[in-house]
Amino acid sequence: MAAARGWRLHRARQLRASRRRSGAPVAGGRRRRGGLERGLPPRFQVPLPYADDVDAELAGRGWSGGDGALVLVADLGPLLARPGSGRPVPPAGEVVRIDTLPDASWLDAYHYRGGRLPPHAREVVERGACLGFASVRAADGSVLAIARGSLDEGWLGVTAVEVEPSARRRGLAGVVLRELAGWAVGLGGLSCYLQVSPANAPALALYRAAGFVDHHWYQYRSPAD
Repeated sequence: MAAARGWRLHRARQLRASRRRSGAPVAGGRRRRGGLERGLPPRFQVPLPYADDVDAELAGRGWSGGDGALVLVADLGPLLARPGSGRPVPPAGEVVRIDTLPDASWLDAYHYRGGRLPPHAREVVERGACLGFASVRAADGSVLAIARGSLDEGWLGVTAVEVEPSARRRGLAGVVLRELAGWAVGLGGLSCYLQVSPANAPALALYRAAGFVDHHWYQYRSPAD
């Protein structure tokens, strides 16, 4: 990642392909396209409504929009204090745990666009100073649900929330979310953020019920062919 003309530039080897070759504005950024290194085609990640002017200018220059996500935030204290959000109690024989590193079973449960993770995924997933890898394990040790937490300056970032298809509709996504929230509070965490596709209605319902509110959304803009 590098900065150029008020934009933060992301190069290849990001875990999520939609973030590869992208640029995101930083504070005081000027409305400049900037050049990306190594000849990679540029792509802007535009936070809205904070960069409406950038978005309008790119649209006016023929840059097409698409993809993107909602960014949601919540205070950890109220999140844990909400009814039904106490420390999760798994069914008999199941275990909820947080590890400092993901094991092979955790990684196998994390999918990339419906498929297996790319070769460099572990390097990206394990990047961070204070990480927690939450999971719900069945009695036989198989993974039923996972989530990744990254704590930085009081903020818990939650990613990689997945539930095994056969274990869905049991509230296990909420279980790993609350487990990470409790873990973060124990380390001085105050707030939480995550992102979700606007089209993912079940996830949005879960997060809103947990007390998350919209902070902003972003979309990607790419130059016309």
